[in-house]
Amino acid sequence: MTVAIMNQLAEAVVEGDEELAEELANKVLKEGIDPYEAIVNGLAKGMTIISDMYEKGEAFVPNLLIASGAMYAGMDILAPHMKSEDSGKRSVGVIGTIEGDVHDIGKNLVKTMLSASGFDMIDLGHDVPIEKFVQTAKEKKADLVSMSALMTTTMVNMEKVIEILQEEGIRDSLIVMVGGAPVSPEFAKEIGADSTHLDAMKATDWAKGAVQKLVPAEQRWNDEKISLGKVKYREILAKKKVKGKTDVGLETARQIIADFEKVGVKKKEAMTHMDRTLAAMADKKVDRLPVYPLACGVLRKFANVSYKEYATNPKAFVDSAYLGSKYLDTDMFVGLIDLSATSADFGCKIKYPEDDTPSSEGHLKDYEQIEVPDVKKGTRSYELVMASKMATEKLNKELNTPFVGFHEGPLLALTQLMGADRVLMDMKTHPEVVLEAVQKCTDYICQVSELFFEENACNALCIDNLWSNNVIMSEEDYWKFDGKFIYDQHLPLFKKYDQPYTIHSCADAVHYDTQIKKFGTKLFSYAYYPNLRAKGSQNYADLIPKYGDICCMMGEVNPVQFMDNSPAGVQKIKDDTRNLLEGVLPVLKENGMQSKYIMTSGCEIPPGGPLTTVKAMVDTVKELGPVLQKQIFG
Repeated sequence: MTVAIMNQLAEAVVEGDEELAEELANKVLKEGIDPYEAIVNGLAKGMTIISDMYEKGEAFVPNLLIASGAMYAGMDILAPHMKSEDSGKRSVGVIGTIEGDVHDIGKNLVKTMLSASGFDMIDLGHDVPIEKFVQTAKEKKADLVSMSALMTTTMVNMEKVIEILQEEGIRDSLIVMVGGAPVSPEFAKEIGADSTHLDAMKATDWAKGAVQKLVPAEQRWNDEKISLGKVKYREILAKKKVKGKTDVGLETARQIIADFEKVGVKKKEAMTHMDRTLAAMADKKVDRLPVYPLACGVLRKFANVSYKEYATNPKAFVDSAYLGSKYLDTDMFVGLIDLSATSADFGCKIKYPEDDTPSSEGHLKDYEQIEVPDVKKGTRSYELVMASKMATEKLNKELNTPFVGFHEGPLLALTQLMGADRVLMDMKTHPEVVLEAVQKCTDYICQVSELFFEENACNALCIDNLWSNNVIMSEEDYWKFDGKFIYDQHLPLFKKYDQPYTIHSCADAVHYDTQIKKFGTKLFSYAYYPNLRAKGSQNYADLIPKYGDICCMMGEVNPVQFMDNSPAGVQKIKDDTRNLLEGVLPVLKENGMQSKYIMTSGCEIPPGGPLTTVKAMVDTVKELGPVLQKQIFG
C-alpha cells in the first residue's frame, strides 16, 4: 500500500495534477503513513522525474511549473503533520529575483527543487529590494541565500546584497548562491558568491552538500560570531566604499569628452557610419565591420542625466544618444530605454530607480483586465516613438549615424503584464485565455510599430522577442503563442513599409529556424553563453554558416565584463573584441560573405558601468578592423 501511494504521488506531480496530489496526501494521513516519507519518496521523487525529463529535452518549463504546483499542493497538506525530528532536518533558504528584474522562472524552478530536497524556502518573489534579502536572512537565521537575474543591467545588485551581508557581519553565517543565464562562475567569484550553476538540479545538489558542511546555526548566528564577521570585512568594505563614491560612468564620460575635445576623431575613415552599416547588412564591401556595443542607458552619462530622465524626458534621451554616438564614434545607436513601456500603457505601475532600468512594480491580477489602449499622446509608447524620431533626425543629420528603434514583441509584453511563470503555466492549463491575451498584446505592438514607421522615427526597428528558447518551451509552443502572431500580423507591417525585420534576443538557446528562417529576419542581435553551449547556446561559428545567407548576425561579447574598469578589465574587452573580430572574418569568407556581421555585446551593458570599456571595444574594431578586412578580403 505504502509503495503504491508513493508511486501515485510521484505520478501526480509528473502529470501536474493538483487535485490528485491533494487526494493522495490526505490518503497518506488517513493510512497512517509517515508524511515525511511521502514528501521525500513521493512528491520529491516526482519532481526528480520531471526534472530528468527536462534535462533530456522531453519536458519544458511549463511542465516543471505545473508539476511544482502539484508538489506544493501535496506538501501543504503533509508538512504540518511531519514529526518534529523530521521538520528539524530542513535547512532554511531565502530566494528571490534581484531588484530591478521581474523575471522569475529560473528562481521558481530552483525554489521548487530545493523545497523538494528538504529546504524550507522563503520566496521573496521578483524585483526584491536589496535590503530585503539581508533582513529576511537575519530574521530566519538562514542557511542559504539564493539570488537570480536574467537582465545584465540588474546583476550588479547581487554584489550589493553580499556587501551588506558582510557589513552586518553575517556573510559567513550562510552560503550565497547566484544564478541566471548571464551569470558565469567568474562573475559569481568576483562578487563574493559561493557558487552558481547551470540549472536547478545542479544548484540543488550543490546546496544540499554545502549546507551539510555548515556548523550548527547557533554557532553561526551568535553575537560573537557576528561581531567577528564585521571586523573581518571592515577593511574590504572600506576600500569598496571609497571606490564607490565615484560615479564611474560620469567620471569616464568626462574623461572621454576631454580627450575628444583635444584631438577629435583621431583618423578619418573611408566610410560613414550609415554607409558602413547598410553595406554590412547587404554583405557589400566595407572598410571594416560596424561596431556598436549595446551601450544604451549608460550613454546617458554623457548628458549627465538620471535613468528616469533618460527614460521619460525626450530631450535627455536625444542628448544621450547624440553625445554618446559622437564621443564614442559608434556606427549606430539602439534606442533601448526599458521593457516596461508597454506594461505601463496597459496599466501596470512602473518603478523608476534613481540610476537604473525602470521595471513593472507588479502585474495585473486577471487577464480580463487587459484592454488594448490607443497609442496616443500621454502613453509611454507614444513618447518613445516621438523621442526616437527626434534622435533619428539629429543622429542622421549631424553624425550620419543610423538610429535603431526598439520595443517588445507580443509574448514578452504579456509576460511583463502578468508575470512569466504565470503565463507559461497558463499556456498548458488555460491556453485559450493566453492566446486571447497575446492577441491583445499583438494588436498594441502593431500600433507601436506602425507609428514608428509612419513618423519615420527610426532607420530600422528592433523587436525584443525573448521567449524563443528551446529550454523554456518547445518550438511548437513558441510558434503557437508568439511566432504565429508575429508572422501573421507583425511581419506584414514591416513588408508594407519596406522595413527589415530586426530582432534582439538574449535568450540562451533560441529557436533560430523560426526567428530567422521563418520570419525572414535581416538582422539578429544575440547573446552567447559558453557555459550553456550544451543546452543550445550558439556563437558566430555556428550561426553564420546556417543563417548568414539570410541574416546579418550581431553579437556576442559578454556585457557584464564591461563593468570592470581596471586596466586588466579594459584589456579583457580589447582581447575579447580582437578574438571575435579575428574569428568572424575568416568564417564569413569561408561561407562566401565579406561583411555580414556587426560587432557588439550580447546584451545591454549595465547602465551603472564605466564608459572606458565601451570605448575600448569601439577603438579596437576601428584600429584592427581595416587591417584585417584588407588582409582577408583584399
